[in-house]
Amino acid sequence: MNGNAWTVTDANGIAHQLGCAVKTFGGPEITVDGNTYKVKSSNFLVNVVDYSVDFPGVNCHIVMVGKKARLVVNGVYDDDKTPYEPVASIPAWVWVMVVFSIIGGWLICGLLCGVIGIAMSTVYITAALQRNTKKIIGAFVIYLVIFAGFFALGFWLGASGALG
Repeated sequence: MNGNAWTVTDANGIAHQLGCAVKTFGGPEITVDGNTYKVKSSNFLVNVVDYSVDFPGVNCHIVMVGKKARLVVNGVYDDDKTPYEPVASIPAWVWVMVVFSIIGGWLICGLLCGVIGIAMSTVYITAALQRNTKKIIGAFVIYLVIFAGFFALGFWLGASGALG
């Protein structure tokens, strides 16, 4: 389960096992009391899952962004006790940044820049769920500096004839 396993006790005192994993092939999976369910990401570029599970007196959500997963119990993240924000509440401008970082980076500067865009996109989405606009903007500025470096290097190599 890659360390993404939790135990939740319902209002009747019954312990339930929850877990999740991101498979290389086949996508994300959620496990509830030994039963495994394949789930679909809400985004085709970055793995984004918000899966709800209800037990007597307890509402849980497993929120996955990239390969990182967090558990929400009754509206509060289990790890840091911050309030839960549904993945659907991510602003559209964040998704525009995700698309630019991944697809734009790959098409304009190559595969490595696209992979860096994927990594940075997980930061944008996670920060958006935390309502941390400064972190989103900061991460995007860092990505733009990396992107500009790749672009300048490609332009310089092309102009100097080093690319053939």
